[in-house]
Amino acid sequence: MISFCKFISPLLAIALLSACGTPETLVFESGPVTLTAEGPLFEGSNTAQGTWAPGLDEFLQAHGAALDQVRAAKVVAAHLDAFEGGNLNGIRSASLSVASEAGDMEQVAVLNPVPPDQQRVTLTTATGQKALAAHLKQTSVTVVADLDLDADSEDDRHVIGTFTIELQLAR
Repeated sequence: MISFCKFISPLLAIALLSACGTPETLVFESGPVTLTAEGPLFEGSNTAQGTWAPGLDEFLQAHGAALDQVRAAKVVAAHLDAFEGGNLNGIRSASLSVASEAGDMEQVAVLNPVPPDQQRVTLTTATGQKALAAHLKQTSVTVVADLDLDADSEDDRHVIGTFTIELQLAR
């Protein structure tokens, strides 16, 4: 009986571990999200925002998965692009956050300082993006950029945000 238990115990452990499965990672691209700060704008912090429809459900279906399998999400790359061939001059620093009906706003990336004469910048992603998965499961997400401007302006300011997101799925 003892040799039977020694043989069955490891097999049972392997079966239980394989049933749990390892999390699968998928990479999800946001596409461009236009963010607008409506003028008049003043030197210092100004809010630019836009609405993004992630379409996560369709993306997951195309990969044979469902929304309820998403366990975590993290922005692993975030970019800001100048609008219509311009540059990002006049922006001293920028931070990006997301918000939705799923909960509180969560910061996902920041860049300080924004280098001069750039058409595109890469932001540093935030650690501990705990609520991002819940936001992405919504049909609409508000993307907010806090732009620290170096001068007043009467005109609107537009930037384009793009994000690369890693999704952790339980299969």
